[in-house]
Amino acid sequence: MRLQRLITALTQFPRRLWPARRRTKIIALVVVVIIGLTGRLFVWPDLNAPVHSDAIVVLGGGGARLPAGIKLAEEGYAPLIIFSIYPGQSCIPSTPKITVRCLHAVPLSTRGEARAIGHLARRLHLHRIILVMTTPQATRARLRVGRCFSGQILIDGVNPGGVLGWAWEFAYEWAALFKAVVLQPSC
Repeated sequence: MRLQRLITALTQFPRRLWPARRRTKIIALVVVVIIGLTGRLFVWPDLNAPVHSDAIVVLGGGGARLPAGIKLAEEGYAPLIIFSIYPGQSCIPSTPKITVRCLHAVPLSTRGEARAIGHLARRLHLHRIILVMTTPQATRARLRVGRCFSGQILIDGVNPGGVLGWAWEFAYEWAALFKAVVLQPSC
């Protein structure tokens, strides 16, 4: 009998504390804040117009990242392009105007890529880089790479493509940003 009263009291507690109208307002406010933050962090993050840099760094993955990085290099924004490639991927060859380097991040993650970029940047004396990744990843990539690279970071984002691509990116980026900020707050 006591256990039943305790369970009843615990389940009734939030209802007595917050009437239905107040709960609805709080839930609506939380939803609006999450939508606003999603837009600011992942749909319209801080992107930069590219300027001449020491290198263009294309984060791993397929899609439009590789062609976007090559296009920036061909337009003369940097003489060096660095591709973060996955095991089994091959590096593209250099051209007379563009030097190509490939790096294999360990671990195979944005954090691993940031560490590899920081190491390579110190070795090559890079002071300004253009990062190329999907637009939703821009906020997290700037955070991660900024912890490992002391130079200027410019961001060029590419569209992840389609409604499903954006939806997947939103879910993934919220979890990955939490991990970057809370669980792994260093380079």
